[in-house]
Amino acid sequence: MKDSSNGIELPAEFFQVSANVYQGDPKWIPENESSIRQQFSANNPYFEHCEAEIFCHGDQARLVGFFNPELLIEDEKVAYFGFWETKNTLAINQGLFDQFEQWARSCGATRIYGPINFSTYQANRLKVDHFDRPPFTDEPYNPDYYPNLLRQLGYDKKYGYVTAINHSVDRLIQQINTPFSELKEATMGDFEFKKLTGQVWLDNLEALYPLVDAIFSQNFAYSKISWQSFQSMCGESFAKKLCPKSSVIVWDKQGEIAGFFITYPDYGSLVNQGANEKQDGLLASYLSYAAHYPKLEQPRLLLAKTCGVAPKYRSAGLFPLMSMQLTIWAGGLYEHISSTLVREDNPSMSFYKSLVKAGNKDFVPSEYTLFTKSIESVKT
Repeated sequence: MKDSSNGIELPAEFFQVSANVYQGDPKWIPENESSIRQQFSANNPYFEHCEAEIFCHGDQARLVGFFNPELLIEDEKVAYFGFWETKNTLAINQGLFDQFEQWARSCGATRIYGPINFSTYQANRLKVDHFDRPPFTDEPYNPDYYPNLLRQLGYDKKYGYVTAINHSVDRLIQQINTPFSELKEATMGDFEFKKLTGQVWLDNLEALYPLVDAIFSQNFAYSKISWQSFQSMCGESFAKKLCPKSSVIVWDKQGEIAGFFITYPDYGSLVNQGANEKQDGLLASYLSYAAHYPKLEQPRLLLAKTCGVAPKYRSAGLFPLMSMQLTIWAGGLYEHISSTLVREDNPSMSFYKSLVKAGNKDFVPSEYTLFTKSIESVKT
């Protein structure tokens, strides 16, 4: 097994593959090459205990294999594939995935999941419909032939995920105003709802690190990351992008964080390939609410990205309350609003389904899939 403890040097054709796949597609949000190279450097704590391997077929296809020897999912050792980009050629991918699966077996894996880039903290899943719609920032985006290629390679659906874009914030606010007031009154005195600004997030980052781990530790394929990685992924560049006028933080009577709901404007129109061609480029890592919200054209889309409720308050009804609170705060700032990438069997889907059942016809769902395949382990 190749030692990747010193990081991995990405070959030149690695980025040419994606450039070839999305050539002429104005909707694509280009990769940040310097950020990706940094992820594969020795500075990434991932490589202290985990393995990765690059697989390329010239400038036509690529993927990366990931293996964490400490990670068991459903009592199986697993490997991930990520950063997969390819032309629509089955034979090339058969060869590429054969190499990857052989490597995964040599690591001791008996099952594969993907696409997952390093871990579920980062980009994962595959888009499986609405390929004509421009992606929002951090949304999986891929050509329409990707799902079929994976199925032909023996990969099946593990979980489905849903993004539901609501096309009228005003009508949604009218629908939820009364139930929100009633629910919030019932919790009066127990919790305090405040706007979550980037500075508030950063001021509480040290307390948020163990809380985030406690909140999401039971999620499928979750693996804990180091404090250093958490600071890198959820620090200043993360905080400056969130919407300080609609993101929510909830405090309990003891002054501890009971929950949070992070929202972002969809900056996609500012950073996609079409925008880059017209505006000489704007790297997504430089985005900030202060600088770039004013540049958004209507209809503006608010992304309800990440919600977390402290384990001891999971029965307190904070998820629907925070969802309704951020929607009300979004009034006048955004015309569209969306939950993002929610697993289809997540209990939080009941809130969205209840709105639809009550007559809201403004939701347009998009779907995504996480794929899996069983492989035989090499016996040693």
